[in-house]
Amino acid sequence: MGPPGSGKGTQANLVAEKYNLYHLDTGRFVEQLVHDPQLQNDPEVVKERKNFDEGILLSPLFFLKWVKEKVKDLHRGGVGIVFSGSPRTELEAFGDKENGGLVRTLEELYGKDDISVFLLEVPDEISVARNSARTLCSVCGSPIMGVIRGDLKQCPFCGGSLRTRVLDTPDIIKVRLEEYRSRTMPVVAGLEERGFVVYRIDGTPLPFSVFEQIKELLDDSFKK
Repeated sequence: MGPPGSGKGTQANLVAEKYNLYHLDTGRFVEQLVHDPQLQNDPEVVKERKNFDEGILLSPLFFLKWVKEKVKDLHRGGVGIVFSGSPRTELEAFGDKENGGLVRTLEELYGKDDISVFLLEVPDEISVARNSARTLCSVCGSPIMGVIRGDLKQCPFCGGSLRTRVLDTPDIIKVRLEEYRSRTMPVVAGLEERGFVVYRIDGTPLPFSVFEQIKELLDDSFKK
């Protein structure tokens, strides 16, 4: 977990590769969902696409419906999961009287002792700078950091063309930061209140350095 630009997706990819897990990038999953040409006449999807493109978090119940089904499918296949940024709201995380949240689903399927939570912390100015300079491969989805992008015109991994997300303009990033503070940070507090250990990690160093911290904590956890 962490604000925009904290490196959640990058670290989730590294963890998934190292420990043979599935990275369920819900941001990318939902982006593909709301822009799916086959769903463009669905009024619910049209509404959520507008919110998504403006940097506003999706309706929690819409998110829950789709993501919980994906989690159940992965569990049936015997796959462990890494999330990057989810759940983003208290309703998504903990549900309400009618709907169980994502945390309960994960506890029921995988067990509380096998859930680890990492919070990557970066200042707002770094969040804005990183996102504004970031591009993604339009084919494989690999993020290209601004610090190494240079004059790249295509993805160094698969050769695909590079694109900038709608969400990564400075004005939209500022909206996303406010959304993060008001709607996601309470999830972190709620997890701690429910007995989860939240590992707070400085997300400002280069990704390999951040990953070393996460790997050390995970290795210790696996030994227990």
